[in-house]
Amino acid sequence: MTGALTIPDQETAAITLRRLAGCFGAQVSGIDLSQPLSEEQVKAVADALYDYRVLVFRDQHDVGPSALERFARYFGAPEVEPHPQHADHPDTPAVKVLHSNSDRIDAPVVESWHTDGATRQDTRYLSVLQAIDVPPYGRDTMFADMVSAYDRLSEPMKAIVEDLVGINSWGNQKPGAPPVEHPIVFRDRHSGRKSLYANKIYTIGIKGMRPDESQAMLDFLLAQPRIPEFQLRVSWEPGTIVLWDNETTQHYLVLDKAYDRVMHRVMVN
Repeated sequence: MTGALTIPDQETAAITLRRLAGCFGAQVSGIDLSQPLSEEQVKAVADALYDYRVLVFRDQHDVGPSALERFARYFGAPEVEPHPQHADHPDTPAVKVLHSNSDRIDAPVVESWHTDGATRQDTRYLSVLQAIDVPPYGRDTMFADMVSAYDRLSEPMKAIVEDLVGINSWGNQKPGAPPVEHPIVFRDRHSGRKSLYANKIYTIGIKGMRPDESQAMLDFLLAQPRIPEFQLRVSWEPGTIVLWDNETTQHYLVLDKAYDRVMHRVMVN
């Protein structure tokens, strides 16, 4: 698919998709997320998410917490359990309040590429993130396309990583939580499409490898999101909502500006 793609809705409206990067990501227009969606609209968004992996919705100024949860529910069951870092919204527990306070920008930069489902047993998570209070510039979110990262591996490297299993841990966020294991190569349940699944924050080792072997393999795998050809950068504005697939992408909050940023997030699986 190239350029703008219009998927007509037979009864109500159409959504228009505009590519945002060479290998993934699209901006969606022609849809109001503050209102209930038709079956055709939901299918169009779901199909677009499968194709593009990250969808950006602009100018959604009338979406409150309950409407954000309703939109997320079209694609799965919201995670309502308390999060170790993010508070529940007082009126809508499925909506987590992500309050990232950065008073200074001269602190050491800590690379934070990750995917939100890695510490759960079931990784089939989608995330819906809404800008509530964001700066006029800066504090963007980077995304990395792990489908393209896998596709661009050499055939010998694909054979090496094919059956590897990653060990993932909450670390200091949940010290008592046991680690969970996930395959390094994920396969889509319907098409067989493959993606890499190892991230800087939560993947702590490779099952069955010596520590030096594990570290060498992780050094290679964790370098893949840094490659610009696999990246998309989303700049936030009031009214922006982003929907993404956590099995096929990673993301990174850019701490380039001091700002008391507030976001609302719902995760579904």
